[in-house]
Amino acid sequence: MRSDEPHIRAALQQGMQHHQAGRVGEAEAVYRRVLEAVPNHPDALVLLGALAHRVGRPDMAVDLIGRALSVNPVTANHHYHLGLALHDLGRLDEALASYVTALQLQPDYGAAQFAFARCVLASPAVPTDAGFRDLLTRALSEAWARPADLARASARLVRHDPALKEHVDAALHAWPVQDGERVVLGASTLAALAGNRLLDALLENAQVFDADLERFLTVMRHGILDAALEADNATAQPESLPFFAALARQCFLNDYVFFATQDEMDRARALRDKVAAAAQSGAPIPASWLAALAAYLPLGSVAHAGNLAEREWPEPVAALLAQQITQPAIEQTLRDAMPRLTPIAGDVSRSVQRQYEENPYPKWVRLPPTAPLDLDAYLGQLFPQAPFRPLGKGGDIEMLIAGCGTGQESIDVARQFPAGRVLAVDLSLASLGYAARMAGELGVKNVEHAQGDLTEVGTLGRTFDVISSVGVLHHLENPLAGWRELASILRPGGLMLVGLYSDEARRGVVAAREFIAARGYGSTAEEIRRARRDLLASPEHAQVTALRDFFGTNECRDLLFHVQEHRFTLPRIAQMLETLDLQFLGFMLEPTTQLAYRQRFPQDLAASSLERWDEFERAFPQTFAGMYVFWVQKRRE
Repeated sequence: MRSDEPHIRAALQQGMQHHQAGRVGEAEAVYRRVLEAVPNHPDALVLLGALAHRVGRPDMAVDLIGRALSVNPVTANHHYHLGLALHDLGRLDEALASYVTALQLQPDYGAAQFAFARCVLASPAVPTDAGFRDLLTRALSEAWARPADLARASARLVRHDPALKEHVDAALHAWPVQDGERVVLGASTLAALAGNRLLDALLENAQVFDADLERFLTVMRHGILDAALEADNATAQPESLPFFAALARQCFLNDYVFFATQDEMDRARALRDKVAAAAQSGAPIPASWLAALAAYLPLGSVAHAGNLAEREWPEPVAALLAQQITQPAIEQTLRDAMPRLTPIAGDVSRSVQRQYEENPYPKWVRLPPTAPLDLDAYLGQLFPQAPFRPLGKGGDIEMLIAGCGTGQESIDVARQFPAGRVLAVDLSLASLGYAARMAGELGVKNVEHAQGDLTEVGTLGRTFDVISSVGVLHHLENPLAGWRELASILRPGGLMLVGLYSDEARRGVVAAREFIAARGYGSTAEEIRRARRDLLASPEHAQVTALRDFFGTNECRDLLFHVQEHRFTLPRIAQMLETLDLQFLGFMLEPTTQLAYRQRFPQDLAASSLERWDEFERAFPQTFAGMYVFWVQKRRE
């Protein structure tokens, strides 16, 4: 150790304190003094690189951190910071390689785990080696990000796994299975399925967003049903039982979206009757029966289902019973006790409520870990050039989640602001019961879930520092009136996160909705499955059939069969903001998109010109394929 190393460490600590407090100039001065004394000091180079990254110079950050790594290539933190800068430059392959190296050096590095997952989501292609597959399996199982964000990349790797590829190809060749056909699962197929940890992790934690893999799994499910009906040995435990159970859990998560022939459903109902009779009489039940049945119909639909939980089962089947019997029962209890804060007002609100009572979504399993968040610091860093005015309240804020669905956002927000108070309202009691169960399982106590109509929140007699309403206003009869209602209970200087459908980005959705209307499909689960089958066979609808929400019954109903939908343009949003006296701060977008915008419009330093974003969207119509998601701030009175 150098004799002056303690002094250098102290100086670097002082620089980091300046950095964290937003005193960029002071932090830079400290780091440069260290480098004058010790040229190429790796920690000083990395810290200066992180500072350059913060002020919008990821290119400089890459150069500085690269110099540090030439001196010290075995520090995980350095590779992590290099990955962040590379990601923002759009060099995703290199960024992903940096995160992988960081995790090889420090497997439990939480920040690198989250960055790895975020990069996987953004990357059009990912490595296929065993080491990367193991990391992706961990990322799904441990929720380094929301598992749904990792599902598409995971499906691609599974589909092209050399051990499975020939079986996937054979299943696709056999597709579609017709009424009366039988599917025989060979020993080699079962062996390939039994050992695939990534496939099991995907099936248990997220929906499969891949049409070819869906077809493969649909054929496998058919074969599992045939095999189960032939099983008469209640003690037999096939090696592939974990896969059978994982597939059943997947089918429950996607609300049984896989297409089934009438013959299959008849055979599944016959199996349900056999299970019910055995549950009542106490007769032995093969574990494979439950796994096969649960892939077609929820176990909670079985007569005498409560008796099943009293038996001893292998762990994969016990997990199925918890998912499909125990947890829904808890949700029903919570639903029955849910506070009702407002009436459900108007025909549109009641129609939307009915839809989400029948089809709440999504069924999610895990949330990634999170750390307490300082909202002022977060938004200041997210929109450094925007006219953002800090709330100045630290974490002691009151928040409203207007339209919380099944609780992913409300619970995540409550964990990010443990000193805050979160009220989460939704029309659907089914959704709220799911949200309340998950909040209880995760030990989140600072969120209150309650039934309420967004159009009636002004009657609550409460105001809020922050309101979030993402994916909700466009389902109201009058979106502007609903937005005005929310703005009326937002405190002066308060912040709002809003998500609205883009008219430009949803042209494909509109075309698919017209396809559905022309053929007269209804919105029952059976009709949705039929419509999906026909859309998948129509190449002109490939844009829609690649969307996440296409791959679950409840999500697909929301996407293509919703009872009420409005779409927006950026000029219209600009008019609404002016009417509501709200200041636009910026969009929530991938760094690569932000970089492309800044390269096209370097004069818009804050990236906050809706007029220029409108021009950008017309050039790149899928920029807002999900939604326009953006922050606004209420002007102080």
